[in-house]
Amino acid sequence: MASHRSEAAPRAYLLTGSDEFQKRRALEELLQLLVDPDLRDFDLEELDGETATSDRIISGLSTPPLGNRRRVVLVRFANKMNPDEQRKLARLLESVPPSGCLIMVNPAVEKSDGRPKKGAEVLGDLSKAVRKIGEVREFGTGSSREKADRAREFAKSLIVAAGKQISGDVLAFLVQRVGDDFAIIASEVQKLLDWVADRSRITREDVEAVTVETPEEKIFRFLDAIASRNTAAAMQLLDDMLESSDDIQADASRTLAMIARQFRLIWQARMLAEAGVKRLERVAVPEKLKAALPSDPNLLDIVERQPWQAGKLSAQAKSFSLAKLCKCFEAIARADAALKGVEGNIDDPRTVMHLLVVELATGS
Repeated sequence: MASHRSEAAPRAYLLTGSDEFQKRRALEELLQLLVDPDLRDFDLEELDGETATSDRIISGLSTPPLGNRRRVVLVRFANKMNPDEQRKLARLLESVPPSGCLIMVNPAVEKSDGRPKKGAEVLGDLSKAVRKIGEVREFGTGSSREKADRAREFAKSLIVAAGKQISGDVLAFLVQRVGDDFAIIASEVQKLLDWVADRSRITREDVEAVTVETPEEKIFRFLDAIASRNTAAAMQLLDDMLESSDDIQADASRTLAMIARQFRLIWQARMLAEAGVKRLERVAVPEKLKAALPSDPNLLDIVERQPWQAGKLSAQAKSFSLAKLCKCFEAIARADAALKGVEGNIDDPRTVMHLLVVELATGS
């Protein structure tokens, strides 16, 4: 493994991003590659960012490995390092010998109003220094399309590795159903593999049977029925959302809140479309329009976490004009007032919700 000792080999890695599952996999792969498993106690030193210092890190990296691979210093929660120590480490990184390798792991970044909180990431100087002698790997980042593509590739790799087959359409449906978090994908794919047993092909029916339909999906189907003026289907879906309720009043209010939230997202998608925005991605939206979007729910935040919603919201935004959306919001407000007993003389929550469906579907 002489290649690991060359100057060209990365002497530092920074693993960052929101997908912890991918980071863990990448870390495991790096450690398998860089450290002799029989000498792990000697050639791997693990530190916590809160107590790690630049001098200790450089000292550990400068210690010759006992094996024929690398001497690795692993710093977890790298963002917790003292800022002055981070700056000092950035200045010292180029002194890392070819026999050493630093791996820094940054946890998923905490955000406030869509922006990283102070101290949630390693300093820019340290990130640049790592990039200069090694690699910065980001997981769970990128456009909604990129994340969905990676999720499909990962799901397919697990399915193929198990000797099973899945069509492109069913694979896309699976990712739409479970999202792009690799940990969830791995869990749901394993359920599918157990479900199909000896069968070689995974079907859409298998995905529907094994994975759980999210509340968002039910709301989407409900709104699809509203948009197509299919009152009977919308009524059935509403009853599905309210079924087996122990507290119909509370569940009706909760369902109404979900409907209102989804209509606010559709309104945002329609507003962006009217302004000429072609893709529901943060990078595609001008700053002025971003500032006009509400903080909760924020369309761009939602799509960033669940890329599959972009296509659904764009399609539904085409079905509702701004004038129609205004009428829908008025109907939702009346239903809310009725459920709270503020206006109207209908006491039954289910009847209030059924009348809402009629209003949303017919505009009457």
